[in-house]
Amino acid sequence: MTVREEIEQLKKEKNAVILAHYYTRPEVQEIADYTGDSFYLSKVAVNLKEQVIVFCGVSFMGESAKALNPDKTVLMPDADADCAMAHMADVETIRKMRREYEDLAVVCYVNSTAELKKYSDVCVTSANAVQVVKALPNKNIFFIPDRNLAHFVADQVPEKHFVFNEGCCPVHEKMQVSEIRKAKEEHPDAEVLTHPECPGEVLAISDYVGSTSGIIKYAGESSAKEFIICTETGVKYELEKKYPDKKFYFTETEPVCRDMKLITLEKILHVLKTGENEVHMSGELITASKKPLEKMLDLADSKAENTKEKEICTDVVIVGTGAAGLFAALNLPRDKSVLIITKKDAKSSDSFLAQGGICVLRNEDDYDSYFEDTMRAGHYENRKESVDIMIRSSQEVIIDLIGYGVKFQRRSEGEDSDAEGFLADYAFTREGAHSRPRILFHEDVTGKEITGKLLEQVRTLENVTLREYTTMTDIIVEDYMGKDGGSDRRCTGIIAEDSDGNRLVIRAGDTILASGGIGGLYKHSTNYPHLTGDALRIAEKHGIRLEHLDYVQIHPTTLYSRKPGRRFLISESVRGEGAVLLDKNGERFTDELQPRDVVTAAIRRQMEKDGTDHVWLSMKPIDKDTIMKHFPNIYEHCLEEGYDVTKDWIPVVPAQHYFMGGIWVDSDSQTSMKRLFAAGETSCNGVHGANRLASNSLLESLVFAKRAARKIAEESEE
Repeated sequence: MTVREEIEQLKKEKNAVILAHYYTRPEVQEIADYTGDSFYLSKVAVNLKEQVIVFCGVSFMGESAKALNPDKTVLMPDADADCAMAHMADVETIRKMRREYEDLAVVCYVNSTAELKKYSDVCVTSANAVQVVKALPNKNIFFIPDRNLAHFVADQVPEKHFVFNEGCCPVHEKMQVSEIRKAKEEHPDAEVLTHPECPGEVLAISDYVGSTSGIIKYAGESSAKEFIICTETGVKYELEKKYPDKKFYFTETEPVCRDMKLITLEKILHVLKTGENEVHMSGELITASKKPLEKMLDLADSKAENTKEKEICTDVVIVGTGAAGLFAALNLPRDKSVLIITKKDAKSSDSFLAQGGICVLRNEDDYDSYFEDTMRAGHYENRKESVDIMIRSSQEVIIDLIGYGVKFQRRSEGEDSDAEGFLADYAFTREGAHSRPRILFHEDVTGKEITGKLLEQVRTLENVTLREYTTMTDIIVEDYMGKDGGSDRRCTGIIAEDSDGNRLVIRAGDTILASGGIGGLYKHSTNYPHLTGDALRIAEKHGIRLEHLDYVQIHPTTLYSRKPGRRFLISESVRGEGAVLLDKNGERFTDELQPRDVVTAAIRRQMEKDGTDHVWLSMKPIDKDTIMKHFPNIYEHCLEEGYDVTKDWIPVVPAQHYFMGGIWVDSDSQTSMKRLFAAGETSCNGVHGANRLASNSLLESLVFAKRAARKIAEESEE
C-alpha cells in the first residue's frame, strides 16, 4: 500500500479531514480535502463534521483551528513548522497602546499566536483586512504584527488613524523591485500579481495586489496570459492546475517558506497513525482567542453582503484635492459637472504641507536668472518649453490666487523692491539654489494658505461635487475609431471604492489625475503616508507613458526623530534667511544655499564622518522677530519636541520629499492616452528635470493644472 493509500484509509478510520495551505508542497495540496488561504481555511474549519483535523500549515493555523473547534482533535504534521512573523508583537506593547490611544481597536493579523489574539479586538486575513477594518467603529487602529499589510490596509482605509507595528513576513519582505523589473524585462507582457505582505515599493509596481486567493482569482479573470507572481512559490500548483493555458513566473530569488515545506506526506501519515503533535490550549486561551476570530468572520460576511456597485456619470472627474486638482476644478467651465474624489479627507494632501512659498517672476530682468536657476537645479535635464511656460505664467497665477483670497506677506514700509506692478507691494524670500529672492510666502504655512483658500472656493461651486475617503482603483479604457480610420484608446472615467466598500464606476468625458506623489512608499518621508503612487501603478498597467521614475528628491532638512511616521520639514527658507548647518563639533561644513541634492549629499557625508544619525541646524543667525513672524509653525513644532530654535541647535536629517518623475504629459498636461490628463506631482511635464528648484512645485502644479482645464474646455468647444 502506498503512503497516499494509507492516508486515505486512516482518514476514514479516524474520521479525519486534511486542510492544506496554498504554500505547502504540491503533493500535500493534492491529497488535502480543502486547500486555500488563511481566510478560506478559517471559514471551513467552523463547519467541519469530522472529529480529527490534520492542518497542513504552520503553528498559528493549528491554534486557530483548535480555537474554532475546541471539541475536536487538531494535529500538526510537523510540530516545528512555525511562522516567524506570528511572534513579532508582544502583549506589553498592546497594553501600552491601549493606554495611549482612546477609541483604539487592536487588529490582529491571523498570522499570529493565540496569545496575541487573546489581547486583540478582531482578527483579519489578507483577504478581508480592508473590509473588516472599514467595518470597525473605532477611529484608531493598532495593527499587529505585519507592518507591510498594515500600510496596505491604511492606504485603503484613509479615514482611520493607524499605529504600526514593526513585524514582517521574512519571505515577502525579501521581494525586490530590481528582481521584479528583471522578470518584467524577460516577460514584458506578464502582469505582476503581489501579496500585500510585500514592501510598499513592490506593491507600487504591481498590476494587482491581493491575498493568495485573490491572486488566483485575478489570474483567471485577467485577459493576460503570463504573470509574475510575488508570493510564496507553493501557489504555483493551484495556478497551473486551474489555468493550464497560462504561464506563471517567480523572481530570481524564489520566495520559499521553509516551514511550510517541512510538511510531507510521510509526516501526515505519521500523525494520523500516532495522534502525535496534537494542538493543546487552555480553556481560557481558547475562549479568549476565539472571540476575535469569530468577530472577523461576522464582520467580513456582513460587509460583503452590504457592499454594492454604483454608477456615476460626470463631465470631468478629478482625482486629488491638492493644489493641482482644486485649481483645475476652478478653471473648468461652470457648465461642466465636476466630481473630485480624494483618498482621505480633503485637507490631507501634501500641498497643504508646503512651507517655503511659491516662486514668481519679479520682473522681466529676472527671467534669465530664474530660467537658469531652474535649469541648473534640474541638472539641465529640464524640458525648456515647460520651464518657459511656468515662468511666463507665474504672475497670472499669483493674480488668480490673490483674487481667491490668498494673503502673501507684504513688504515692510521703507523696504526697497525692484518688483514690478502689483508685486511691488509684496515681500520676497530666498531659498537654496535661487540667485535672488523671488518667493512669495505666508509665514511658514504657504501651502496651507493657498490650498485652503482654493478648497474654500471649490466648495462654493454648484457644478462641483467632492467625495472624501474614496480611492481610485483603476481607470476605464475604451477602444474607439480614430480620425484616420485606425483604432485607438481613450480614458472614459475611473473605478473607485468608497469608505463603505462600494465599487464606484465613474464615467467621465475627461479625467484628471492629481493624486500626489509616492512618499507613502518610503519609511522616512515628509509626505502623507496614504500617497503611494496609485496613479502611476494604474498608468503603467494600461501602458500609459511614464517618465523619470528614478528622479526622487530627498529634502536635506527634516526634524530628526526616532518616532515612526511622517517627517516634519524644516523649510529651505530657514537656510535662505541665514540658518547654517553644523557638524557634531558645531563647525559649518557646507554652503547651505546649494541645490537640495548637493546639500543632501554633503549632510550624508558629514553624518558618516561624524558617526551620527543627524547633523545640526542653527537658526541663531536669524533674528528672533523674523523667526516669530516668518517661521511660527516651525518654532512651535520644534518647541513641542523640546527645541527652542531661538537658542538651541535642532537635529536634522534628509528624508524623501518630492517626486520629479511621473506620468508623462505634454505642455497641456495631456497624457499619452486620449482624454486623460495629469497634473501636480503625479505628472512629469519636465519642469523640474532631475532635481526640483525650491518653491517651484506649487507654481508648476497650478500653471499646468490650469492648462489642463483650458485644454478640456477648448476640446469641448471643438
